[in-house]
Amino acid sequence: MKNLKIFPKMFIQIFSVLGIIIILIHLLVFYIFPKTYLENRKEEICTEANKISRNLAGKDINYVNQALDFYSKNSEIKAFVKGQNKKNEVQIKDNVDINMDSNSNSLIIEERTISLNSGKKAYLQFVSTADMQEDAKNLSFKFLPYSLLISLLFSIVVSLIYAKSIKNNIEEIKTVTDRMMTLDKDARLIVDSSDEIGHLKDQINDLYFTLLKSIDDLEFKNREIIKLERLKYDFLKGASHELKTPLASLKIILENMKYNIGKYKNRDLYISDCIDIVDGLTHNISQILSVSSLDNLKDDEEVLCIGDILDPVLDKYELLANQKNIRIEKFLGDETVYIGKRALRIILSNLVSNAVKYTEESGLIKIGVEDAWFYIENSYTSNKPLDMDKVFDVKFDLNKENSNGLGLYIVSNLLNNYKIGHKVLQGQSTFVFKIDLANRQDME
Repeated sequence: MKNLKIFPKMFIQIFSVLGIIIILIHLLVFYIFPKTYLENRKEEICTEANKISRNLAGKDINYVNQALDFYSKNSEIKAFVKGQNKKNEVQIKDNVDINMDSNSNSLIIEERTISLNSGKKAYLQFVSTADMQEDAKNLSFKFLPYSLLISLLFSIVVSLIYAKSIKNNIEEIKTVTDRMMTLDKDARLIVDSSDEIGHLKDQINDLYFTLLKSIDDLEFKNREIIKLERLKYDFLKGASHELKTPLASLKIILENMKYNIGKYKNRDLYISDCIDIVDGLTHNISQILSVSSLDNLKDDEEVLCIGDILDPVLDKYELLANQKNIRIEKFLGDETVYIGKRALRIILSNLVSNAVKYTEESGLIKIGVEDAWFYIENSYTSNKPLDMDKVFDVKFDLNKENSNGLGLYIVSNLLNNYKIGHKVLQGQSTFVFKIDLANRQDME
């Protein structure tokens, strides 16, 4: 039984239960039937006795005897005029059909009193004998086999339907779960009932949806991790070059100064160059340290007024701007942006630093908002246009005018981190960095 498949097992179990119930019911009917049959027999004799007594009332005694004799010959019920009997004795005539070999005979006697035409009273006796067990068996064997056969056929049909229904549900669950094991996103169990099987299907669907969502989340996180690792690799590669190049230049200058080679004999002039290189290294190291904490700048967004963060940044670079006689014009009101405060401070610091650094003497820097875009625009003079597709890449070369540092790389990654749109534009004599204040950048 344990090794049977679900369909034959369910069929055997259901058919066995129904078969046992049907057999018990038929046995119960078989054994209860004699008592019911006897009661019905009594009612039948009583009814016949009342009917015949009413018809014979007022008749002659001879007519009564003839009528009762004729009735007895044509009926199972024997009727006759009762004679004078001893007390507590019942007279049974010879024409009463009694099976003397049976132990289950039942004798039913009904007595009636009628008035004859002579005015005398006559006592009528109606007698019926029945072998209840034998009669019940005969009647039972007439219809119980057919009833039993029909019941068993009905049990077979019901068992087949019920077992097949359960088998179909299980086969459906097995087929769909096989598809779910292959992560088929279209795999769904059809819930067409509210019973336990319907609840099971619904629960399997919910479990699979949760699994798919978890897998999608993991895939998204894996893509983000891969992207982050790639960014870290590019950053470290560029940062190492950013540090090695000025260090190599600094070493060359110091060695030439040490041995008084050529133009490097003028140590006072090249000490100033060395200090500038060291300042550049310090700035680069500061930027590298700020980048190392970018991963922590998450889930800290708030609505910030740009002007409140920008003013301290401008104060910080005011001295450098004055040294180059740069004019800064600000067209800001109470515009806001949804971002982390620390991130906004780093973004504005890098943008202002780049603007001051690359603006020529007596140049102009404009800061404001136009059409929901925050912008920082600085005058910029260059014989060679910038490659706008690679302006956010890290590329260091002290001998190339068009080299890129870490500033825009940091700004771009921070804005991407908060999913804020941004872009750069270059005119004939201007460079503009814009940040979208209205719509978050679609990063999906």
